[in-house]
Amino acid sequence: MIVQFDRNIQAYEIPYFRASVIENTKRQSDLFHNHVSDTEVIYRYPLIQYKIISKKPSIVCIDAATNDIHYLLENREFHFDIKGKVDKFEIEELYLKYFTFQSWDTTFSYHLHNYMPFNQENYGYYKKLGTQKRQMDFLEEMLHKHLTLVCKELDAFLPVDLMSEVIELRSEKYIEYKGVFHQTYCLNFKTNLTLPNFIGIGKGVSNGFGLIKQIANGKR
Repeated sequence: MIVQFDRNIQAYEIPYFRASVIENTKRQSDLFHNHVSDTEVIYRYPLIQYKIISKKPSIVCIDAATNDIHYLLENREFHFDIKGKVDKFEIEELYLKYFTFQSWDTTFSYHLHNYMPFNQENYGYYKKLGTQKRQMDFLEEMLHKHLTLVCKELDAFLPVDLMSEVIELRSEKYIEYKGVFHQTYCLNFKTNLTLPNFIGIGKGVSNGFGLIKQIANGKR
């Protein structure tokens, strides 16, 4: 399920949108924040992910989250605090689709936006690899690892072994996340998985990083 609101916000404002949504739900479900307490984190693939889609703040709900989103939707009005400014938001679009998450004997092409593959340790390893080819091979390895993790977390049906390959590295840049600048990548890849548009992979997917969108006819 995708819930899209009517006002434009910037990508760097997603954490404020996320925090305000959590407060609007009165913390009735930990799927919105993935914390047991203020200091204890639940380590799992986020089933509620906060995104910018067509410049609009959006919530992507997966699996059990399609039920728990009612803790937000039962509110008659939505007042979100975006960096100290409270505005009234309206739901512009609500989209629900049943999706079969599985592998096939053919491949599909996707664009991956602001993919954050590395933690501090493996980023250090990546930088020491030296050649561009060895770095690309390691980036491809991380992509495969993150796709495998999502398959495991979401209990994907895998009648055919998972395959993935980076087909084009379009850009890379540093983006601040939780007070630290991280290396991120925009790239095209192919895999034999069918993946729903707008779900995320890698680090920071709750805050809009690693957004996936299928490439129609091999073109973005």
